[in-house]
Order: sequence, then structure tokens, then C-alpha cells
Amino acid sequence: MKIPYAITSGICCLALASCEVEFDFSGLDDKPLFLIDGHLMADPFNPEYGDFQMYLYAVPSAAGEREFSEEARCTLKVYKNSELIDTKDYITIESFYGLIADNYTIGAGDEIIVTAESDGFPVASAKTVVPRNPPEIEASCTQEGDNLKIRFSFEDNADTEDAYALCFRAVTSNSRPDDMDTGGLLLELPSGSSFPNAGPFDVTWEDGYRYYGIFDDSFNGQRKEFEVTVPFFPTGNGNSYLRIEMQHISPERLRYEIARIDKSNNALGFIGLAPVTFAYTNVSGGSGCFSSGNPGYTEWIEIP
Repeated sequence: MKIPYAITSGICCLALASCEVEFDFSGLDDKPLFLIDGHLMADPFNPEYGDFQMYLYAVPSAAGEREFSEEARCTLKVYKNSELIDTKDYITIESFYGLIADNYTIGAGDEIIVTAESDGFPVASAKTVVPRNPPEIEASCTQEGDNLKIRFSFEDNADTEDAYALCFRAVTSNSRPDDMDTGGLLLELPSGSSFPNAGPFDVTWEDGYRYYGIFDDSFNGQRKEFEVTVPFFPTGNGNSYLRIEMQHISPERLRYEIARIDKSNNALGFIGLAPVTFAYTNVSGGSGCFSSGNPGYTEWIEIP
């Protein structure tokens, strides 16, 4: 979810991509923009609540005046099913770049809207609908030397457009971990860093843990089986256990992460010049992405 802007490397990307991509500067606004990168995740053990985390960035405009006042203040509003449920009017320019966190009472199907307002900025607004509970995962694993082969499957709903984000974790313990334990050692595919078309997945990104996202395009409303191999080096004494987290996630998150990785089409967006023009966004009047997810977990599976 974090969006680091590396100015120097971004300019290099722009130089490399300029021979391949024609950028259209027409219609660029002369106002700065808000870039919102937020996610609302339902609590798997307390389904009435959801954890809200959002990064808010003030991005200078690519055309016209490039500065905004240090006295600028931002008001962030949160709506649930058209009802205002929270107003944060204390945000100053110093915190335009930073994390905003809270929790709200939510349920599957709730429509959540966030807006960011400040003098000199267009009003930025974004909407997400909290997904229903994720499907149940069937999973198994075998250890082969220093690798762990993970097999899992789940069934998709053919009537809706869905996307899923998966995370693989393992622990070594003298006893089976508690079902409420959502931590553990992160297991990553050998390729490591973010990239599109990650093995059987469509994209992978970092959000505290590494998530592997997949659209439901190839499911055809049926159960689909997956197999991945990850490096695995148990630490400590006792048995090792595997657990898979799966979020039923709004497809906008995957589209946004794919767009961020596609540097040839988003070089200007990566250095903060015109993200609303050069990157996928579901933020009206600004840029970025606001998404939601509903997570579930397999039981802790003992690794043979």
C-alpha cells in the first residue's frame, strides 16, 4: 500500500521510456492533487469491525504552480452507505504525507466513501464496497529439501467480478498455534520483489506482508487448483506449521498495483508529476486507490 516516490530513479525511468511512450500533457490541471492509498480490511475474528489504513499524499501539479501553502489543512470524511461516520479535520500539511488509521463498524456489502478536501486542491473522493466472506481454501503441503511445495484450491462465485489476495506464513512451535494467531514467518516466491504475472498470480505487492493477487477471470465459476514452491528454512525446535491468509479483495487494488508496476506507462506518475493522468486510479478528483478486503485463514497445517 505504501507508495515511495524516488525522484532520481523516476527521472531515469522517464528517460528510458520516453522513446517508447508519448505523453499527452493537454488538459493537466494547474492545481496540486491528493493521492489516496487506502485499504479497509474486515476483522476476521470480529466481523462487525474493519481496520482502516490510508496514506495521504499532497502531490504538486505537473502544470502551473507547483507549490501549496504550508498553512494548508485537509479535512478527511468517511461515509458508510451515504451516512457520515467520521470527520478528521485536524490534518495539516506536515501530515499530508503519512498514515491515517482507525477502525469502523462495517459489514459485507457496505459502501464506504472517503473524501479529502483542502483549499487549493480539487476534492478527492473514492468508493469501495466491502466484499463478502472469502471462499474456503483446501490446502496441503510437502517439504522437499529446502523448499516447501504448497497446494491449495478454492471455488469462485461465477455471478460476480472478484479478486483475491493471498499470503503464506509458517511457524515452528512445540504445539499447534492458536487459531487467533495471524503472525508467523512470511513465505515468499523465489522472485521476491513486486512484479506482474507472478507465477500463477496476476500481481504481487507489499503491505506489511507480501500479498499475491489473482483475478477470477480464469475460474469460470469453478474450483481452481494452485501449486507454488517457496524456500523454507525452519527455525527453532518443534514442528512447523503452514497457514494461508486469503482476502476477498476489491479488484481495483489489483488493477492499481499492476499499473504502479508498469513503469513504461506510468513514469511521470511514479515521480509524482501527474499520477491522475498516467496511472490507474479509482479516486475522483485525485489519484491513487481505495480498496477493501474480507480475510479468511486456513487452519494451521502441520508440515510433514
